[in-house]
Amino acid sequence: MHEDLNWAIGGEAGDGIDSTGKIFAQALSRAGRHVFTSKDFASRIRGGYTAYKVRTSVEKVESVVDRLDILIALTQRTVEENMDELQEGSVIIYDGERTTMQDLEIPDGMIGLDVPLKSLAEDAGGAIMANVVALGVACKVAQFPIENLAESLEKRFGSKGSSIVENNKEAARLGQKYVEDNYDHDFGFKLETTDNDYVLLNGDEAIGMGALAAGCRFYAGYPITPATNVMEYLTGRIERYGGTVIQAEDELSAINIALGAARAGARSMTATSGPGIDLMTETFGLVATTETPLVIVDVMRSGPSTGMPTKQEQGDLNQLLYGGHGEIPRFVLAPTTVADCFHKTVEAFNLAEKYQIPVYVASDLALAVTEQTFAPEEFAMDEIEIERGNVVDADDIEAYQNEKGQFQPHLATDDGISPRTFPGTSGGVHMTTGLEHDALGRRTEDTEVRLEQVHKRDRKVETAQDRETWTYTEYGDADADTLVLSWGSNEGAIREALSFLDDEGIAVRFLSCSYMFPRADLTEEIEAAENVIVVECNANGQFANLIERDTLTRVERINKYNGVRFKADELATEIKDVLATGTEVTA
Repeated sequence: MHEDLNWAIGGEAGDGIDSTGKIFAQALSRAGRHVFTSKDFASRIRGGYTAYKVRTSVEKVESVVDRLDILIALTQRTVEENMDELQEGSVIIYDGERTTMQDLEIPDGMIGLDVPLKSLAEDAGGAIMANVVALGVACKVAQFPIENLAESLEKRFGSKGSSIVENNKEAARLGQKYVEDNYDHDFGFKLETTDNDYVLLNGDEAIGMGALAAGCRFYAGYPITPATNVMEYLTGRIERYGGTVIQAEDELSAINIALGAARAGARSMTATSGPGIDLMTETFGLVATTETPLVIVDVMRSGPSTGMPTKQEQGDLNQLLYGGHGEIPRFVLAPTTVADCFHKTVEAFNLAEKYQIPVYVASDLALAVTEQTFAPEEFAMDEIEIERGNVVDADDIEAYQNEKGQFQPHLATDDGISPRTFPGTSGGVHMTTGLEHDALGRRTEDTEVRLEQVHKRDRKVETAQDRETWTYTEYGDADADTLVLSWGSNEGAIREALSFLDDEGIAVRFLSCSYMFPRADLTEEIEAAENVIVVECNANGQFANLIERDTLTRVERINKYNGVRFKADELATEIKDVLATGTEVTA
């Protein structure tokens, strides 16, 4: 593998861990280095262990690994929590003047840098800048130009005035100088810079950006971890394009408001997490039976109930596929990378309008909070096409009226896709209801009409299966006997695990699936393999169960549901274990 550096800062919630990590990640990105971040944080505002980890390289990085090179430890627990990832030569930066750190014992083979972070920060203008002093120390240890950190500090604190910016720059310089004056050691790191220009985004931001690019002009939501950043990204931005963000009083209101905007003709969206999806399920049925285009983002987290709001899991798949009373047509897309969050959101809006159907975008916490670098051209804004489907204007309305001149919004067409009008279209006045209805949208219990409408709604899905491409992305060795299948955010870790396995002479074919429904028929691919392994972050193997049902073939499983995302080296080991023993691996 290419050489990279793994850096982390850890402490208590409320210690500025997130902002410090983001400053460093932005500095690395602005220096033309690739970045991949991960976060570990408690479900509280203050107190509880929290950490921000950054992996960086001049080559693209797509996963976290079980190795830490530099750790800024603001508490002793930080060292304890990360002991398994520390190794010989790892550098631990700490403040021995802190009460909790005075008796810190540095493990053999590791390097401890006792730096008076708080005192130096006070010398620069205030104790609040202790974390920035630590960043200056990290720059010295990693041989990373402190000028790049200064640029990131300007971006972070520029709005607070020049004196604040200069104080923070001085804090970083004092940290760097302290190491120069007190430690004569070659730490063995050197972070090269490049002239590359990268965008640093997390999954929630990419979803928001995709929504704007797709023409979304209305968002209603209620704050819930880890989906809140979608709303925060859109707020202040969607208004520039004539759009609106509404914070509703709860998730029920959010989806109902979004439904109203969609009925009025706006491209509309809401985002939530598992508990919110539960609350939205009744209205989800109304969206489907009224054939209203709506995008619903589920940023999954550990459940059930309140579960672990700040921990990783892919446990909502069954809910997204089957949730709701009655039989409800829907599409379910699962982005596999941060960049794919952008592209799948754009696709979701087009699918929703082309087929007049609700579309779930199944993201998760790992994607939501991961910040990753991308070349700007990966988003190709100029290539985005907006497809609004079978929208009828006044010139064509007559073809969709009955003999009495009444518009038929639920007309039973051959492909199942009815005509649609925007409010104000001459001749397009109509009503619809959540009760079963006829072609005019009027309620009915007529058995023949009921059959006609059920079959019509189902035909939309059948039409989409024929017209759209519901496939997978393939990596690895196409001729390998071992086939790995996964979905959603696991892609990056598995791709890197394949590199580790290839170094050991183990060939693997990997299919990364982003379409949960409709989805690709994998029967042929599975029959061609000797070993089939499904990797996912849940206990029951929800995707594996789908594969077994679709193909009538038993698969091996690697399941992780302890609230922590997969790591590349961990996955490489677990795939080898399955191949050696045929035993399913759980964590």
